[in-house]
Amino acid sequence: MSPRRRTSTLLITLAVVALATLPWSLFTARADLTFGPHEAQYRLTADSRLTVDFGPLGRLLVPAEDYIPLGLGLRVDIGEIPVSGVSADEGRTSASQRRDADGGLGDGKSAAEAVPGGGAVDALGGDIASYASLFSAPQAQVDQVVEGLSREILSRWALAVCLITGVLVGVAVVLGPTRLDGIMRAFVGKELIGIGLVTVLVLAGLGTAVLRRPEPLVADPAFDGTPLAGSQVTGRLGGIIDTAFTAVKDFSDDNDAFYDQVLANLRAQWNQRPLTGNWSDRGLVPPAGVGTGGDTGAGEGVSTFVFGSDIHCNIGMARVVGAVAGMSGADAYIDGGDITMTGTSAENYCLDVLDDELPDGLPRMMVKGNHDSTETSGHAKSRGWKVLEDSTAEMAGVTFFGGPDPRRTVFGSGAQLETDLTADQYAQKLRTEACETEFDIMLIHDAKVGAPALRSGCAQYALSGHWHRRVGPETFGSGVRYLSSTTGGALANALTPGPLKMNAELSILRVDNATKRPIDVQIITVTPDEVVTIEPWVRFPTPLPLAAQPPSTPDED
Repeated sequence: MSPRRRTSTLLITLAVVALATLPWSLFTARADLTFGPHEAQYRLTADSRLTVDFGPLGRLLVPAEDYIPLGLGLRVDIGEIPVSGVSADEGRTSASQRRDADGGLGDGKSAAEAVPGGGAVDALGGDIASYASLFSAPQAQVDQVVEGLSREILSRWALAVCLITGVLVGVAVVLGPTRLDGIMRAFVGKELIGIGLVTVLVLAGLGTAVLRRPEPLVADPAFDGTPLAGSQVTGRLGGIIDTAFTAVKDFSDDNDAFYDQVLANLRAQWNQRPLTGNWSDRGLVPPAGVGTGGDTGAGEGVSTFVFGSDIHCNIGMARVVGAVAGMSGADAYIDGGDITMTGTSAENYCLDVLDDELPDGLPRMMVKGNHDSTETSGHAKSRGWKVLEDSTAEMAGVTFFGGPDPRRTVFGSGAQLETDLTADQYAQKLRTEACETEFDIMLIHDAKVGAPALRSGCAQYALSGHWHRRVGPETFGSGVRYLSSTTGGALANALTPGPLKMNAELSILRVDNATKRPIDVQIITVTPDEVVTIEPWVRFPTPLPLAAQPPSTPDED
């Protein structure tokens, strides 16, 4: 047999193998993701409907023709609600471990503030907020499912094709060239074409059997006029769905209405905001109108950063963050941590929504807060975020240095340690690393963890959050610190998602590209009354020489 025919036969064989294994790959793939507050497993079906299986409670059946193509469907098997994101053994921390986590530097907050939405908030309220997030920002969940299932399907398909092809190659080696040529001659031409047609017909027959339309759904009237119109509920779930769905829908509607109005007020205030701090007469900011410094009124010698912290899964405020980043022409977004509530895998959704709301292509960076986890950091990196982990990263020409908070705050357990170092020990370690590292600005979640580096003179500027109150910009030790208040409006013992319970703040920082020093900051405040205030620019003070340091106080250390 000629080499050309041999190659053609091989290609046809590969095509048949790929075609034959595709249905298996599609319908056996499983993706372990989340659904609202739950862990969940997703898999494709061929019934053109979304089936959400709640186990003994019953199932929710949603028509899927409009958003899942080719007659395919999706089944979601609902699992438990993760509490801490760690195993039972890992979750059993001793009292001494918790003292190490809480003690030393402390949080700068009372025990009641340690867990926003903590013990005084019932779990059901938090679950309703999580479900409502699916209504307010469904695209993040859709993207997560598409990415997870696509990865599993392609992995299985590639594995199946490689295994079967490998077996065929092994058989060919055993048979040897002479016998293999004889077999191939017997099946080339019409015979091989016939085999291919038979394979296609068999697959077509199987596909027709698999894609048979199921019985029509019996729509539940509770969903009329909602995104779930036409859906059916089975089992015991039917007895509670009206109340539960109404609660979720009301929460979602209230949340959307609140932040729609906030965004409208933000846009109305934007054109009237103070454009410059008038520092140009001191040679700090190029005159307004020089260069292309976005929409901040500054020139090309300035980099603009939007800085948020402690959003605590408030996806409504994520919309505000995205809008400010876009309208300000920001060069990057930086986050001081606590994007989630406890850092479980289900709360990766909180970061996904924030990521989706930020302008496409905008560089973004974060440090892990005590309400985040290593799971949160890993997920952020998978989404393209720069994550500071005792490391540096450059954003818009400015080099940032920082590291994760060593603590992990878990509902019902308080703060635990994710590392072998206490907060005190980590603060000293960070100071040592800062003295050995070249950088412009430190980004750290808790200002007290960064205090030794500032006092030693190894860090000139530091940005942080965690305290849920604004501090500075002010001189501290030999440097300057600025603490952002909570961008999510995270009030102690109250649900953060939803309309605000306390003021939320977001900052716009300008950095001189020549000196790499922060010049000034403008704070945007959103109140529970939907009022948006954009304050005048506040200048950063100049760092002090070591000899001019004021004496330390217990609160500072």
